[in-house]
Amino acid sequence: MLVFGTEKSKGTKVFALAGKIRNTGLIEVPMGTTLQKIVAEMGGAVPDGGIAKAVQTGSPSGGCIPASAFATLVDYESLTALGSMMGSGGMIVMDQTTNIVDVARFFMEFCMDESCGKCIPCRVGTLQLHDLLTKISKGEASKANLELLEELCDMLKYTSLCGLGKSAPNPVFSTLRYFRDEYLALVISH
Repeated sequence: MLVFGTEKSKGTKVFALAGKIRNTGLIEVPMGTTLQKIVAEMGGAVPDGGIAKAVQTGSPSGGCIPASAFATLVDYESLTALGSMMGSGGMIVMDQTTNIVDVARFFMEFCMDESCGKCIPCRVGTLQLHDLLTKISKGEASKANLELLEELCDMLKYTSLCGLGKSAPNPVFSTLRYFRDEYLALVISH
């Protein structure tokens, strides 16, 4: 009997592969396939000699995984350990030209627009996070704003009523974890 997957994540998974790669579209892979194999072989790598910088998995409330972690096996546990998720099966490859703060802001805008408004942490928190990310991306934020960004992410994750609010900070958490230098380069040092 042919068995696909890992010990805890059995079977296969369909991903919508998109972004800065040669081959976009739907792929079905056995659980346990590495991100590297998906990006380099199935995706055909970054075109025009570009370099893969990160891959965002899951959904708009998934996380961004740096190229240094592309040896990771794609399964539920491994993606969660990296600060991302399997989610709906979206997988977006980013190259070296991608502005990571803008990526986090883009996904936060989606979460902000999708909030039903029932709970204040999500309704107000996603708006405030989007505003802070906009301020950071424009180079108008201080280190105190960056600290506030992290505090708001925690508040949203732990006080929202539903999965959208609880997972909305994931793009910010993951990009701060792996690409903090890009945030710091935009923050006013005073």
